[in-house]
Amino acid sequence: MNQEARDGFFFFSGSICKRILNLSSKIHIYGLEKIPSSGGCLLVSNHISHFDPIILGMHAPRPIDYVADGKLFNDLVLSQILTNLNVIPVDRERMDPKAAKAIVSRLKAGRLVGLFPERGIRHGKNSILLGAKLSFSPATLSQLSQCPILPVVIIGSDLLYQPKTWFYRPRIFVKFGELIFPEKGEKRAELTQKIHDSLLMLFWQLVKQHNIEPFEWPCSAQQRWKEKIPRPR
Repeated sequence: MNQEARDGFFFFSGSICKRILNLSSKIHIYGLEKIPSSGGCLLVSNHISHFDPIILGMHAPRPIDYVADGKLFNDLVLSQILTNLNVIPVDRERMDPKAAKAIVSRLKAGRLVGLFPERGIRHGKNSILLGAKLSFSPATLSQLSQCPILPVVIIGSDLLYQPKTWFYRPRIFVKFGELIFPEKGEKRAELTQKIHDSLLMLFWQLVKQHNIEPFEWPCSAQQRWKEKIPRPR
């Protein structure tokens, strides 16, 4: 597929997922207007479930080139699908200069790139929302490409791991923050702190605004499978 066809496939896939997930969950999304209509931008999000890229992508007004674990490309069929969705493979276990170069190249070409910097699904104290430190990768990529960062937080998508919740539509929250631009001479640690502070602010804003209870905070799929989840209000 050429780029135009890949973008079309992204929106087609998103429209199907949107119909399904809108029937099985109550999605509250804020700040879509903060996504730049054009130009390179690095979307940085926490990661709590396999549904996250689907939920973010199916609402986005432009295609998102996600960065994903390179192991997913070991399967021939899945590899073809991910390639046609503009996904960038990365080795999560070590430094990956090739992936970094590809991400920066996409950003400089004016693409919206989606990054989950936690290197996998995280919850509890391992989540950047609840205690873990944010890696330098978003700041590094932003500085190398001179493109802004768009912070976004997602809460509740892990509730979808328990099949029975689909019948009473669990609450899912998504909130986009203000763009963060790399400044000349700014230290990587300073930019990283700005990004992390923005993500934490978005999280606590959602918690307070919607009275999000602890059982709705990020949990592992294993915990979701075995626990009794209260019905939403």
